Amino acid sequence: MRQSNDSQGKARKAWLIVVEGIASNLLFGSLFVWSILRNPFLALFPDWNDGMLSTIFGIHNLFICSGILLGGQLCRRLPSRRVYLLFAILAFVGMAGFAFLPVDRPGLAFAMAFILFCVFTATGVGIGINVVQSTTIPWFPQHSGAISGALYMALGVSSVLLAALAQKLLPLIGVRYVMPVFGGIILIVALLVLCDRSSILPPSASSETAEAAEGLRTRQMLRSPAFWVLILWNICLRTAGLTLLDHAASMAAAFGGTALVAMLIAPANGLGCICVGTAMDKIGMKWIMAIGAAVMIAGGVLLCIGTLGGGTALIFAGLLLGGFAYGGSSSSYAASIKNRFGSRYYTQNFAVSNLAMGCAALLESTSGSVLDASGSYFIVMLIVLVLAVLAFVISLFTGKAKL
Repeated sequence: MRQSNDSQGKARKAWLIVVEGIASNLLFGSLFVWSILRNPFLALFPDWNDGMLSTIFGIHNLFICSGILLGGQLCRRLPSRRVYLLFAILAFVGMAGFAFLPVDRPGLAFAMAFILFCVFTATGVGIGINVVQSTTIPWFPQHSGAISGALYMALGVSSVLLAALAQKLLPLIGVRYVMPVFGGIILIVALLVLCDRSSILPPSASSETAEAAEGLRTRQMLRSPAFWVLILWNICLRTAGLTLLDHAASMAAAFGGTALVAMLIAPANGLGCICVGTAMDKIGMKWIMAIGAAVMIAGGVLLCIGTLGGGTALIFAGLLLGGFAYGGSSSSYAASIKNRFGSRYYTQNFAVSNLAMGCAALLESTSGSVLDASGSYFIVMLIVLVLAVLAFVISLFTGKAKL
């Protein structure tokens, strides 16, 4: 009886950790509100342009990658709950600072926006992502894909919820004060999560199975062909997905739609996270990689046709398919790193594997300049299609890489 009660207690604790992880991931989607704020910022600062805003969007993803790497190192030396608190403080400071952007000095305002959104907010969010992922997924060694999918789905859902909130707040408080509101939300929710003393903690070594406790060190992972197939595939799909997220709102508006409807890409992203993550537990990463790339190819084809005059409906359909593929690539990639290389060093391996995010951010940051130079969304969507085709070709090497 006592053993049964202990098992039930551990199960309840594990599921509570999942709930708290999902609550935390609901905070990270606030960064994608940048897509909603693009046009209002351009109206407030006429000296800014699309290329400048895409640079901030892309570089902030690079700083998220840096934050994930930093989080992996900090978790080796500090309690994970303290590292999580650091995320909340950095994100709050970065977002609250937008209230002080000087309207009469656009150059200084852009420099401040870059530092606040990238150095503070994105680094903080990267730290938070590492802590939440690395302390939640190992609790469920047999369902890594499903749990990773649930976490990333929360990120996708939060994007559209917070985007809707941003739309409501813009006419009431102005574009400079939307970010501070989100910063306050992050700080409050993070403190509530930390009120549970058992939150944001990895499973103890004694509670792990022998299989779950095994794993390759980071340097061993980097020598594995499987890692390079995984990361190159993820870079292609992640770059394509970030490009869609960056331009979804403005592109939809340019073709007669609404920015908020375009943000339906976010729940599509969330649906892809949970569906693909769960499917990965059943059919394996080999098939997931090919299917994910194929879905992104279909989305890219629809977007190219839509931007050539095929209509708004095709653009929305392409965005939904692209969002689904992007979400699925994120959740399956995070889980596959744990499944393929073990959980023992997952905190560090997850951090290093997210170099994919940094590479994708650098590549995506050029999309705004491509749009400025060409004046055509078709060229940008053609890049998305080419990246999806490359991802499909890479997926054909899974057999040799023993995935």
